[in-house]
Amino acid sequence: MRDVFVSGTGLTPFKKYEAGSGRMLGRHAGRAALLDAGIDFAAVEAVYGGSALPNSPRAIYLARELGMTGVPVHHVTNASASGLAAMHDAWLAIASGLHEVVLVIGYDAPEATGSAEMAIAAQGFAPPVSLFSMWANRRAQEVGTTERHLALVAAKNWNYAAGNPNALRQPTETVTVEKVLGSRLIAAPITSMMCTPWGDGAGAAVLMSAEMLARTRGASPYVAKISASVSNTEVYEDGLILEGAIIGSATITGAGAQAALTIAGVGPKDLDVVQVHDAFAVEEIVYCEQIGLSVPGETEELLERGAFGPGSREKFGLAEVSTDGGLIARGHASGGTGLAQVHETLRRFRNHGDQVGLVQLVGVGGVCYTQIFTRGKRK
Repeated sequence: MRDVFVSGTGLTPFKKYEAGSGRMLGRHAGRAALLDAGIDFAAVEAVYGGSALPNSPRAIYLARELGMTGVPVHHVTNASASGLAAMHDAWLAIASGLHEVVLVIGYDAPEATGSAEMAIAAQGFAPPVSLFSMWANRRAQEVGTTERHLALVAAKNWNYAAGNPNALRQPTETVTVEKVLGSRLIAAPITSMMCTPWGDGAGAAVLMSAEMLARTRGASPYVAKISASVSNTEVYEDGLILEGAIIGSATITGAGAQAALTIAGVGPKDLDVVQVHDAFAVEEIVYCEQIGLSVPGETEELLERGAFGPGSREKFGLAEVSTDGGLIARGHASGGTGLAQVHETLRRFRNHGDQVGLVQLVGVGGVCYTQIFTRGKRK
């Protein structure tokens, strides 16, 4: 398998757009990524589009906004993980030698009136917040997680979003734990500020082989090598909730993360920056443990001391998590979310000097994607 690099990314703001905006968003994100990578669409050999919602435009229509050059266009859908699923397939296409340059676009913006909530309900699933409320209540019994611990996660992510111009939620003042706890209760103990806001948006990434990378000059000398990309689903275990569940056991993330870390040849403590599927605050706590950043019973104490936030690497030797605000504050544009995570990882490599990053998303039905990136430089 050949080395594959992310040479450029682009991202639109996440927010609510008018119905029918999907093609425009894909065009903007795609053009930004191509400009960042230092190439034109004519150099692209394939396009992979990832979207989750059935009423978003198909990938072919986004590709046509950028050019009609005869390249293959693949539409990938795998719920909230659709963006990373498209990244995974594009990585395989280059790593296998099939292509040299691939454009990935992750997006969701309905062509007509609709919402992610409606799409989930149509598949017979319970509202996501109901499942993660049960996660939080069970965790409270098992390890003593409190509403305040959930609020610490949410406040951290809201405050990260204050520095992200593309975030759906952009607080104008520091968000406190008390403010999060005082927001509207949705499903005890989860309040509205602990939940992701659904939105629309698009992100894009240009993937290249090492040979192509050496022949191009992008906006920055720094790139991200895809050191591992893992796709996995659930393994049956006693007590697994299947009927009506968004996902079942959190161990799906642990299995994917362990496999990715092994392939990349790094450990959890080597990670500088991590993006997870923090649609609800309890998820970030659980996924940090599944990735190996902490162990049950220790995570809450670390949060109280400021771990996983700004300066976490220096103070605790632990990665910063959800540095663009995460799903909680950057927002969740379904297919666009995975590409937002990739965009943020590359930004951190360039602007903060981070060396190793991990991104993780889960999706309805029990799918998980985990990717590990290492900082690289054009020669």
